[in-house]
Amino acid sequence: MHLGNFPEFLGDMHMSYIGTYLDQLILKKSIKSDSSLADYLQISRQHLSRIRIEGNLSEEKCLLIARELDIDPLELFSYMRARKAANPEVKKVWMDLHRNIKRVKASILLNSNS
Repeated sequence: MHLGNFPEFLGDMHMSYIGTYLDQLILKKSIKSDSSLADYLQISRQHLSRIRIEGNLSEEKCLLIARELDIDPLELFSYMRARKAANPEVKKVWMDLHRNIKRVKASILLNSNS
């Protein structure tokens, strides 16, 4: 099963894919540090570090981040469900949904800039 550019599925222990959404939130909200981001998300700095490494995010935090970034919450929910799915076929369905949502978003952005 091909899962694309999702490092945590490949066992890469660098920053998780969810970290890219956290970084987008930092930029959008002009947050100065991960410590300030942890405060903003109302979690501990250690918990934020674990999220960045492990890529696990609660549904509540997914919803908060999606709303703050003006993205469809399904983009984050589908990704997190894929991460948690034990069955490879179920994982693939969730990842396909995630990719399709991102593809539609990219297409909309591309067309709006034309």
